[in-house]
Amino acid sequence: MISPEQVNFVLRLIEAAVLGGLIGLERERNNQPAGLRTHIILCLGSALIMEVSLRIGALTPTGDPGRIAAQVVTGIGFLGAGAIMRMGASVRGLTTAASIWTTAGIGLAVGAGYHLEAVSVVVIMLLSLSLLKKVGRSLSGRRRFKILEIEVSGADEEIIIQELEDILSKERCNVREMDVKKNSDNGSMVIRAQITAPGDFDPPRLVEQLTRRADVVRAEVR
Repeated sequence: MISPEQVNFVLRLIEAAVLGGLIGLERERNNQPAGLRTHIILCLGSALIMEVSLRIGALTPTGDPGRIAAQVVTGIGFLGAGAIMRMGASVRGLTTAASIWTTAGIGLAVGAGYHLEAVSVVVIMLLSLSLLKKVGRSLSGRRRFKILEIEVSGADEEIIIQELEDILSKERCNVREMDVKKNSDNGSMVIRAQITAPGDFDPPRLVEQLTRRADVVRAEVR
């Protein structure tokens, strides 16, 4: 027979999967390296470890359930580091790494039975990830958001990204997000970057600088 305790255990795991999935869905929509499945599994695993830690701790008077949970917090740091990518002078994935670390904490909270606290953290996180992004854009003042897309053939990825960021820096543009994809048809590389540009930004001038390179097949700013 399934005991009420086991039912509660399963319900906590489901709760952790749902809460982790909400955060992962937001990251997935923003094309981040750690998305829906990663956050679900992470939160689920943390809840499982916390629940097991509590049960093991209850078996002996000297048991300390916090010791295993502490190892989760430490170990998640390595997983979060995997979500951080350095592209020349820019660094991507810091927000996702922070969300991974916090999602692990949410899973631990669910496993320990702190349901209201876990839900509250998820609500605050989702509001922060969505609303504060808009606030940050409004605080940028007169800076404009543009999408730069270039196709490059026969160039080293790290070198072209570094040189691209050097050109953007001279134009006083900041790279917010960058995505690199390989074209399987012709072997070229497509770089798509979201940039912030000053009020006097001249897109044709930037396109001209980029297309001077022999390895740049096309470049456009929109």
